[in-house]
Amino acid sequence: MERVRNPVIKKPVEVTENSFNDFITRKKYAIIDCWAAWCMPCRIIAPSIEKIAEEYGDKVAVGKLDVDKNRGIASKFGIMSIPTVLFFRDGHLVDNIIGAVPKHVLEEKLKQVMG
Repeated sequence: MERVRNPVIKKPVEVTENSFNDFITRKKYAIIDCWAAWCMPCRIIAPSIEKIAEEYGDKVAVGKLDVDKNRGIASKFGIMSIPTVLFFRDGHLVDNIIGAVPKHVLEEKLKQVMG
């Protein structure tokens, strides 16, 4: 039986400090929603992140990183406000968006990153 290398996942995946590097290199493009359970704006943006995963999951790895449980990653990327959405190309951070923005703003940024 042949193993599927990059299965299409159409929902955000929980990302941790242990899985972070593998996650951002799994596909050419990745976005990570940095959030916390107590953060109301994070709850507001969550449905937009889920829609992005549904619509772009075949091309983009979409993840969620709880900054309270993964402080090392939050510190590494200088995350001071949440939600912060990180955009990666080929495993490298290329852009971010801070705050609860509408889906179309996330989508426009993703399309720019995808070139």
